Amino acid sequence: YEKRTYEAVDDADKVSCRPDFSILIYPAYLTVKDKDDAIAPELPITANTPQTFLTMTEDDGVRVEGPLFYYLALKKVKVPAEMHLYPTGGHGYGLRPSQHTVTTWPKRAEEWMRVRGLLTATK
Repeated sequence: YEKRTYEAVDDADKVSCRPDFSILIYPAYLTVKDKDDAIAPELPITANTPQTFLTMTEDDGVRVEGPLFYYLALKKVKVPAEMHLYPTGGHGYGLRPSQHTVTTWPKRAEEWMRVRGLLTATK
C-alpha cells in the first residue's frame, strides 16, 4: 500500500489502499523461520503500519513468540497495538463458543475498534 505498482487508470486508483487497521487472530509466519526475534522481511513494520489487534493462545501449535515479537516491533515504532494472550484454546477457534476464555476475543476486538474510533455507535 505504500508504493504504487501500476499507473492510475481511474479515480479509484487515487485512493489509498492502506488499511485503517489489522486484526491478527492466531497469526503465523510473522518472523523468520528459526529466528523468532527477526520479523519476516516481507512484513516491514514502519510508523505507517496500520494499528493492530492481535489474539493468540499459549497452547497454539504456532509458536507464540512470533506474535509477541511482532507486537514489540509495532510498539518500537509507536504503532498503536493491543495483544491478548490466552492460556488455552489451541488454533483455529475462530468465532465458535467453547469453555476457553479465548472465545471472548471478538468482544475484545470490538471494544478495541470502538475505543480507536473505528466503529460508530449503534442506534
